[in-house]
Formats: sequence, C-alpha cells, structure tokens
Amino acid sequence: MAINHRQIEMFRADEADLPKVLAELHKAYGNEADLLRIARINEQIVAGYALLSPIERQGYFDLNWISVLPEFRRQGVGRWMAGHAMGVAESKSGRGLRTRHRESEKFFRVLGFTVVPTGGFTLEFFPE
Repeated sequence: MAINHRQIEMFRADEADLPKVLAELHKAYGNEADLLRIARINEQIVAGYALLSPIERQGYFDLNWISVLPEFRRQGVGRWMAGHAMGVAESKSGRGLRTRHRESEKFFRVLGFTVVPTGGFTLEFFPE
C-alpha cells in the first residue's frame, strides 16, 4: 500500500494512546518527554515520536524516540515524522535537535544530522 503523506494526521498523545510497540519505546526512552505526538492514517496509528523540551532558552530539543510501525516502514513516514519533530522544535525557538540513538545512522544522516563523538546525532537549526 503506497502512502499519500497528505493522509497523515498528527495528534498530541499520551502514553495510553500508544499501540504496544510504541508504548514500549516510550516506557524505555521517553519517560522524561513532554511532547508526545502520534501519526494516524485513516484513524490507524502508524508512527510516533517523543521530544523533551530544553531547560535553557533556545536550547536543543531531545528526540527521545521516533518509530514507525513495521507495516508502514520504508514509505517515507519516518522522514515525514522527523520533519514534523524538527518543525515543532523550531517553532518553539529550539536551537536544534539531538538524539542519543546509536542505531539508524543512515536515517539520521540523510536528514542532515551529524554524529556526536559521545554517541547520538545532532541537527542545528539555522536562522533565516
């Protein structure tokens, strides 16, 4: 099934809204997150992510986790979700986005993230 990205609807969520796979990720990595978002296509949850807002003004947002349900992977949904997370962080005056993920290097590099020597990735937002 090809996904039309215009069908993706984003929603604020809480842990109770998450399907099992995403709930496990949130429990393991997202407990501190204050921004939880899910994506739905035709009322079915297909993906989600959790962000932690920076403590300092204009600091970095932490992308605690991002995931697409297996049957919706390799169709651009993850990239679309990452773009949404970037937009949320930037709209809240974030300086950039960082993640401590050690896997998915290709995914994050394609999105413009750079590797951090201590582990994870970072993306700087540049003012216009």
